[in-house]
Amino acid sequence: MKENKDYIKKSIALFILLFFPFMIISIGIGKELNVEFFGCLFIEAFISIHMSLFVLLPLARIRTDVDYRRVFWKYFNIRMFILLICDFFVTPYVCALDFFAIFIGGFIIVPISGFIHNKGWFGTSNNTITSSTPSKSIITCSKCGAEVITGNKFCTNCGAPIDGNTVTIIPSSGVKKTVPYSSFAAMYKKDEDIMVQEFIKNELKKVGILNINDLMPREALKRKNILTIIFSVLLYVYVSLFFFHFPILTYIIGAVIIFLFYKYMNKFNYMKYMIKEVKSRPSEKISNIVMSVKGSLVEDNGKVFRKVFYIVAVILALITFIKPRILYEKMDGGYGVRYYAFGLTNFTSATIPEEHNGKPVISLRGNTFSNMFFLKEVKLPDTITEIRGQAFKNCIKLKEVNIPKNLEYLGGGAFYGAINIREIELPDTLTFLGGEAFKDARNLTKVKLSNQLTEIRGNTFENCIKLESIDIPDSVTRIGGHAFYNDRMLKKVKFGYDSQLKEIGSSAFRLCDNLRSITLPNGVIINDRAFKESPTIINYFDIAGSSNKIYNHSKSLMLMPNESDWVYDDDYNKLYNLYLLSSEYNSYSKTGKYEIRIVGNGIDETVVLYSTNKYVIVNDYMEIEYNSETYTEGGVYITLYYNDEQLSV
Repeated sequence: MKENKDYIKKSIALFILLFFPFMIISIGIGKELNVEFFGCLFIEAFISIHMSLFVLLPLARIRTDVDYRRVFWKYFNIRMFILLICDFFVTPYVCALDFFAIFIGGFIIVPISGFIHNKGWFGTSNNTITSSTPSKSIITCSKCGAEVITGNKFCTNCGAPIDGNTVTIIPSSGVKKTVPYSSFAAMYKKDEDIMVQEFIKNELKKVGILNINDLMPREALKRKNILTIIFSVLLYVYVSLFFFHFPILTYIIGAVIIFLFYKYMNKFNYMKYMIKEVKSRPSEKISNIVMSVKGSLVEDNGKVFRKVFYIVAVILALITFIKPRILYEKMDGGYGVRYYAFGLTNFTSATIPEEHNGKPVISLRGNTFSNMFFLKEVKLPDTITEIRGQAFKNCIKLKEVNIPKNLEYLGGGAFYGAINIREIELPDTLTFLGGEAFKDARNLTKVKLSNQLTEIRGNTFENCIKLESIDIPDSVTRIGGHAFYNDRMLKKVKFGYDSQLKEIGSSAFRLCDNLRSITLPNGVIINDRAFKESPTIINYFDIAGSSNKIYNHSKSLMLMPNESDWVYDDDYNKLYNLYLLSSEYNSYSKTGKYEIRIVGNGIDETVVLYSTNKYVIVNDYMEIEYNSETYTEGGVYITLYYNDEQLSV
């Protein structure tokens, strides 16, 4: 039965060795590089196996001859922890460094460590130790008569400490004696701490103490009890933190701190206390140290007490937050919600009251509801005038939230990653909309913006992949970089005739695959990359023609003989087809004559355009402007002006 259990344990350990660390990092690689998961597993399996065999295991053997497995697993767990942190919080490309670490560790660190410790590649050492006795004497143990190797602190046969009172010097002829490594007692092949521990146990047996698990020095017990209280408080705080929905890194760091503190607290036991005493008094006999400490031993009856404290700490934290709690911050004119802690009985909905301590609640501070992964509904009072940055960030199940009617400020990243928000209506009192406010809101389909906005900042609607249309208020003067980046379903962006737009930033409408055309106010400064990788045709309105009429659309075209070109509306519907029927150009006088036919939307008109007369009126709502001719091909460059309210379709 015992052999079967050992076999199962070794199998589980082997599974962890070959699978877990490279599974962690390969998940990140596949995510970043968009490659197959099992291909990543194969890569990291190769790295992990070779790292274990050629770096970690040799280093463990070099460090210790007997307990090298424990050291190996320590190194292995450290590596696994580093991979975990790097994959989720730094970069999964750490696998490249991990690969080079095999060569650096195997060909540089391992050989150097072996040289320093006088051991071979896998930590092997000579099997014999040569000891040279004085030329005229041999040292033997006076207790058992065994020969003692010069420099040993204890007799290799009986374990008695070696000093001037416990050895006998026998004259010798100076013969060198080789002591086989295999002849050493098993305890002398272990680490120093384990060897000292064996000596202490032997001395305890001599004085009649057989079970040390229930005994503690009085002073050490006091310290451990104090640390137990501190640990319980830390445990209470750590459990309570889960109700405040901090980023996951916070809880990982907290778990590490809790674990390290627990390990430190467990160092306060009788054996570790004795080892510390022995090391601090190297010239004193272990038996004397044991006897001196024996008088201060008391029964450690705090085991149950400690477990109760831990359980009480957890239960108190759960009771404290059995219902949601709101932490307020005093502000000018009222209170702001600083933190919202969900409760065990309700973590899917939240309601913020209108008043606190008789004063209105006027603000949601930053990260108020962020990272609440189960939150579905939030009810806010109309007394709130500002919602600060990342207030609802990563609320992945949030579907309904009423925007207060008097809201004036919506901070950056307020709904970042709120992937289930579908509709947002911002009141006209809103004057500030922060960047990334709705970034990655992948199900957002309908947005109503405030008529008081002056800027749509960078990344505001980035990756809103289901947003199909949006009306830009006339008050907006600038659309920042990446404002509508990767909005692949966006078909219509509408500006009013009185729009004050002056600038469109870099990649503002990049990767908008369905934005076929857009009509902008005249004079807008457009960054060269604003519509990169988008099939967008840019039109302008509010343009005066030769007849001093105001046209709300214009389209520039290069017409070539025997070819046609289309003019589209904002929804990429075909409006007019223009044909260059004939072209004549006199290179000597640099004059041209061009016959152009316009068909579509109820008209079929043919006009003659001369280079000496730049404008030709087609009808009451359309005219053509001559720009320049193409000398080599006989084509002509024109601009068509028209009013869309005259269209029949």
